[in-house]
Amino acid sequence: MSAIKREERIGGQRLILGDCLEVMKELGKVDAVVTDPPYSLSVAGSRNVSRKGTRNLDFFAGDDDWKSMTDMVGRAVMMAAGKEPRSMVIWCGHRQIGRIVSDLENEGFSTRLLCWKKIFPPPSAPGSGFTSAFEQAVYAYRSGRQWNGGQYTHSVFEADSYRFGQPGKVAHPTQKPLSLIEWNIRILTNEGNAILDPFMGSGTTLVACQRMGRSGTGIELAPDYFDIACRRVDEATRQPDMFVQQAPQAEQTGFDL
Repeated sequence: MSAIKREERIGGQRLILGDCLEVMKELGKVDAVVTDPPYSLSVAGSRNVSRKGTRNLDFFAGDDDWKSMTDMVGRAVMMAAGKEPRSMVIWCGHRQIGRIVSDLENEGFSTRLLCWKKIFPPPSAPGSGFTSAFEQAVYAYRSGRQWNGGQYTHSVFEADSYRFGQPGKVAHPTQKPLSLIEWNIRILTNEGNAILDPFMGSGTTLVACQRMGRSGTGIELAPDYFDIACRRVDEATRQPDMFVQQAPQAEQTGFDL
């Protein structure tokens, strides 16, 4: 019996409702993985109300069990690695980095960290002290990776985070900037490549794939977020962005670095 509860094909994208640990068993090879799983950061029942509004730090079901979520994300990352991608970008929480790096390097990947620097970071959580002004990703690669960056392409990307009421913001608590994901896809893949996102969320990776001529497969467990992702990808098919800049042909080297 298939683990796919629902499937939509929109533009060049495949959107799947289901548990990624089961659905990935039914998928074939991909060229790259770009994903943004739950971070193992939620605090159960956390809901902070101030004169500036309400801030909810209980993001997703099960994410407040940091150990279990880290274990699940680790297993999903390794299943995605089994689809033979040459590059992987896993945006993740600080509790998850060590396991992801160790597991992927044991499978023959080289790893580095990428950083998203927030131009206007949100206020810090009560009692935490430091404002959370950046997020990190594990970038993993192996022989035959695609590289469309130059020699001096650095590992830090600056972009603002979405806030409620801003254009493009949807009902998802940890929505990534589209420009951030497009940065990953532009440098690490070519037009026509197959990209997997096991934690699709609101569909940002597949929106980027649609705009940039890549073939994305996204998996999402929550029906509400799946519906949002379908709507966003459909909108991307209707409003192609003629100003999305592709990597220069001369730099599409596929360097084995």
